[in-house]
Amino acid sequence: MTKQLSDLPHPSGRVPILGDIRSVDRRRPTQHEATLARELGPIFQRELLGDRLVVVGGSALGRETLNEQNWGRALVGPLAQLREIAGSGLFTARSKDPLWGQARRILTPGFSQEAMRAYHDAMASVAEDLVAKWTRHPVLDVHDDMTAATLEVIGRAGFSQRMGLLGDGQGADGTDAFVAALGRVLTWASESTNDLPIVGAVRELLGAGRRRQDVATARTFVENIIERRKASSAKDNDLLGLMLDSIDPETGDKLPVDNVRDQVLTFLAAGHETTAALMEVALFHLAADPDLANELVAVEMEGTHLDYSTVVKLRRTRAFINECLRLYPPAPGFFRVARTDQNLGGYTVPAGRAVFVLALAAQKDPAAWGPDAEEFRADRFLNERLTASSGRFFSPWGAGPRACIGRQFAIHEVTLLIASILTRFDLKLTEGHGNLTLRERATLRPDPFQIVATPRETRR
Repeated sequence: MTKQLSDLPHPSGRVPILGDIRSVDRRRPTQHEATLARELGPIFQRELLGDRLVVVGGSALGRETLNEQNWGRALVGPLAQLREIAGSGLFTARSKDPLWGQARRILTPGFSQEAMRAYHDAMASVAEDLVAKWTRHPVLDVHDDMTAATLEVIGRAGFSQRMGLLGDGQGADGTDAFVAALGRVLTWASESTNDLPIVGAVRELLGAGRRRQDVATARTFVENIIERRKASSAKDNDLLGLMLDSIDPETGDKLPVDNVRDQVLTFLAAGHETTAALMEVALFHLAADPDLANELVAVEMEGTHLDYSTVVKLRRTRAFINECLRLYPPAPGFFRVARTDQNLGGYTVPAGRAVFVLALAAQKDPAAWGPDAEEFRADRFLNERLTASSGRFFSPWGAGPRACIGRQFAIHEVTLLIASILTRFDLKLTEGHGNLTLRERATLRPDPFQIVATPRETRR
């Protein structure tokens, strides 16, 4: 006989009426929940004022929730908050919204292998600009530069629009204001979903005006990009061109312009933030372990020309990237809703009830990944391809038809950037950056740190 959700283990120190208020960590919520998963087991509860959050942190149970027949996607938490800025974008639209399916069908060709080949040169131009900047300024702020590089990649490859964030002076007007506004909205989306009762309502009231201004700034910036494209005679073969000109084969309609705006905002916000987070984790490990960096260069990069065909064959680099994603998934978790009553770990999850699948914990579950699950091992994915039958939870891109449409774009971008950097520079952490610490602003992203980039003696 299965138990009820009220029987789930919970943090110690529960207070009557208020619940688990002592276990709230507003700034690092999912990292705190990963710690609780180690203490409480693969499924547990947190309760505040009678509102119960069910957290799934075990690999086996996490994999059960990926079954699309029994479970579906739930728009809850920070992602739901981002609807305020991204409206009905691919990540924030509700599944029943017909515009979601229409946008997905129109944009899918934009992430084909043929499209990826077309984007490669734009991505490579960003890599070259980044290398030039690091050559001029070898002590660098990784957070700022990865924000700049990933936004430039999306701007140039996706919208044929330079952002001007790498010092070339050719950006769109208002880029700096846009980046600042976007950062504040992302921070709000994370922190507001983990606020304490009453305190959160007051904070929301005080911050509402600033947030409305930030949303208006971000939307105006994107609307200007769209208007410039519509006024231009150029027919660029990019994501923005697909969204403006393509007809949905199922409905025969084009995307409304306001939905094009939502999609562009989604790619700029979610696309750059998650990829920048991944790049920062990767660069930290490469700077902290020069032997690993040298091995990647010697085995599969040295003497190569980083064209599209070469980049897709960098197996060791991709295995290294997967290990970064396993230990530090930029999207640390996602919500799944039971389509029918489900037995999850011996507990009844009623139909319509959502659970939070904590990838940050499930991807480090020793029961699936072994006793060294918490250790960074760059070769972990080298000789194994995870499949549905592998028995290990690895889902950094989400699940089902709502999984990230741009995952191949991001992987190619990160692989190219890493290869371009490692073939030109030796990397070293500056003093005082011995440990990788993470902050949360809708994604899991490293706290800012610096590295020193010294030109390699042996070049390509």
